[in-house]
Amino acid sequence: MRSIILCFLLIVGTSLFGQTDTSKTESPLDKLNPDELLQYYLNENPPQWPKGPLFVGDTLFNELNNGVVPTTTLNGEGLYYGSIDSRSMNDLEVGITPKELQALRPKVSLGMGRLGFYGDLYEKRFQSPLVARMGFDLNVSQRLTRYLQLNFNVLFGKLGANEVTPNRYENFQSEIRAGGLNLVYDFGNFIPDLYKVRPFVSLGFTGFEFLSKTDLMDGSGNVYYYWNDGSIKDKAEGSANAMFAKDLKRDYIYETDIRERNADGFGKYPERSFAIPIGAGFVMQAGPRVDVKFNFQLFFTGTDYIDGVTKDSKGNRSGTKSRDNFSYSSVSLQYDLLAPKTIKPPKDAYKNTDWLAIDNEDSDKDGVRDWDDKCHGTPQGVKVNAFGCPEDDDNDGVPNYMDDENPTAAGLPVNARGVAQTDEYWARWYAEYMDTVGLDKKIQYVGNIFDLASNKPRLSDEKTMYTIELGRYANGVPATEMAELLSIGDIRSTTLEDGTTVIYTAGNYDKISKALKRKEQFEKDGKTNAKVSSLKNKKIENLSEDEVTVLLEKEKANDLALNASAGNATKSDTTNTSSGNTNGSNTNGNSASSGTNTTTPNTTNNPEAGASTNEAANDIEVFGKDDIVYRVQLGAYKNKINPSIFNTSAGVLELKMGENLFRYVTRGYKTIEDAASVRADLVIQGYSDAFVTAYQGGKRIPLNKTKATVDKNFKEDLDESKIFSSVDKKLVNFKIQLGALKKPTKEAEYNELYKDITNLDKQNTNTGMIRYTTGSFTNYEEAEKYRKQLEDSGFSDGFIIATFKSEIISIQEALELLK
Repeated sequence: MRSIILCFLLIVGTSLFGQTDTSKTESPLDKLNPDELLQYYLNENPPQWPKGPLFVGDTLFNELNNGVVPTTTLNGEGLYYGSIDSRSMNDLEVGITPKELQALRPKVSLGMGRLGFYGDLYEKRFQSPLVARMGFDLNVSQRLTRYLQLNFNVLFGKLGANEVTPNRYENFQSEIRAGGLNLVYDFGNFIPDLYKVRPFVSLGFTGFEFLSKTDLMDGSGNVYYYWNDGSIKDKAEGSANAMFAKDLKRDYIYETDIRERNADGFGKYPERSFAIPIGAGFVMQAGPRVDVKFNFQLFFTGTDYIDGVTKDSKGNRSGTKSRDNFSYSSVSLQYDLLAPKTIKPPKDAYKNTDWLAIDNEDSDKDGVRDWDDKCHGTPQGVKVNAFGCPEDDDNDGVPNYMDDENPTAAGLPVNARGVAQTDEYWARWYAEYMDTVGLDKKIQYVGNIFDLASNKPRLSDEKTMYTIELGRYANGVPATEMAELLSIGDIRSTTLEDGTTVIYTAGNYDKISKALKRKEQFEKDGKTNAKVSSLKNKKIENLSEDEVTVLLEKEKANDLALNASAGNATKSDTTNTSSGNTNGSNTNGNSASSGTNTTTPNTTNNPEAGASTNEAANDIEVFGKDDIVYRVQLGAYKNKINPSIFNTSAGVLELKMGENLFRYVTRGYKTIEDAASVRADLVIQGYSDAFVTAYQGGKRIPLNKTKATVDKNFKEDLDESKIFSSVDKKLVNFKIQLGALKKPTKEAEYNELYKDITNLDKQNTNTGMIRYTTGSFTNYEEAEKYRKQLEDSGFSDGFIIATFKSEIISIQEALELLK
């Protein structure tokens, strides 16, 4: 078996690498004789414009007269090609229309080969193809796609085996009659049609029947007895009259029906079964309508009775646990039944032909005759070179008359209008293609550490702020620590640039002394890993003890300077104390302004209980250690989604609980009334399944243990590892966007182009472009089905977009919201 497979791979590999691609140098028309060439032009279909445009996308290139067609991008016009035939030039046949190419065109093959047995006989359970029996097959094949064929086949022949070992003498021959279906994959989507040899693999289903017999006696009725010396006698070795035994020779006539013999007591078992054939081979083109096919198939059957020996056979007849299988190695001749329709031209077809006029014709009037013209159809008035192609001074592949940027720097790729595709070009292309916010709009980040309450002053990103870092997690927050974080009222999350590490912080202070007070409070509560960090330009950095000390000294100096300035301005003896009497020895961080001017606001050591007005401006809301924190649960998903989907002024906290769980909750509230009010507003907006939860002392607590009014029959599920979504799924829709955004100057043209499309929607974007969409579906599968219908109608540039509450979101987010 191994030798057969290696031989097959060697033949296929050699045949493929040995073939030469002549598609670039030889046209199919070159193979036609004069009569066939004339008939081709007589039968050629007139140009037909497709129902929709054929856009050349940003990664597609076509060859027109050996010239590269630039791609269509942001500012390029769409390229339209009428008279593009669906046939490949390699499949071109004289007088055949595209519909005829797609019609029923079966091929019939007749083959012969060897049936090899793989069962209970032989020590290696393997039979060499050289001693296998003959088999014959008949196939009818119909192509389904460019790379798939369906085969209807019948197979008949004989299987047989002879085993002579010291312990067992068995033989059988079985007549096989089979029929079934095979699906054949011939790599048509990878291997061009011009190759004369094409490999294939196959898989199918076959039903078959077998009639197995064994050779136990010669033509005279003498039973074979196998002696230890290898001879065959008419009497058993060791019997009383063994001395009178005569030599016999096998006549290889299988006269005894194995099932009727019933040597092992199996009774009338069925002599039919099914098989799964797996095959491989290659087809070699021998002529326009004739192929030679080399095929090897291995049939995995559902029976163990073909050779009459099973694992339940008696004595030394006992076989293996495996079923009986067989192979078929064959060569067949395949013939295409339906010949191309050809009409012979009349004898006087060339009688009045002016060959000189044909040779000198110049169809596009560019001064270069068609015979020498490599660029037919050049617009009139366009300057051409000696080959009839429009001049291209900057050699960017776009002729001068179409070039909007001439010259273009050498080496830069360009679009269909000759405009260089620089980084700035692609940035604008992407923005105008998707147009989620527009080029002149600013993005507001919602639900992270940089989003402050709407009633608080927003601080500049350039100013350094201070916060308390409570933990960094690369693989998600452990379940044991999740409730502890949610018990902190002003907890926030920030995802670092690596996309996996999340930092959880509390507080947002403009003075280092206030941050130190908050850190000390966390340490008193047992959170010894709390650290002071700086926040500037949306970056969070840990501060060392030395850095904190330096910042404290600077803060003291600034406060002293401010106090001195205020004292000089008022010149009031009654309100001044010794401004220089500061406690310079206080370096433990408990107070950043001990002994300063009495006009400085006083604060207590507990920032949660007694915050100054300035400090309150830096905090969203102040919570005490034992306060209950209420939050509104918005959803838990397997994949990360954009928090802005929840579109709430309450702020959204994202909690990564593992590789496959992201939880989204609102900021904390002190009272159940505030949380319930936010939840009611969310329900009105379409987040109908949002619900309120409560946390205290590092744990989630039931609502009936709070001041909330809870129905006695309500059983609250405290498991926070479950996936859910608060979103009303009816607000998620899928639409088909018809290509890239369109310029307003082309509106009338596209209105005419899309006039036959039902449910067409036209939307003006923030960048002044126009987006055309059609359809509205609640699931992705229906949208994809409609997109394919549009593609079949000629609108191949359509793609699916997702919306939530009429705002564009990513497809992944839409699918996540629908789970």
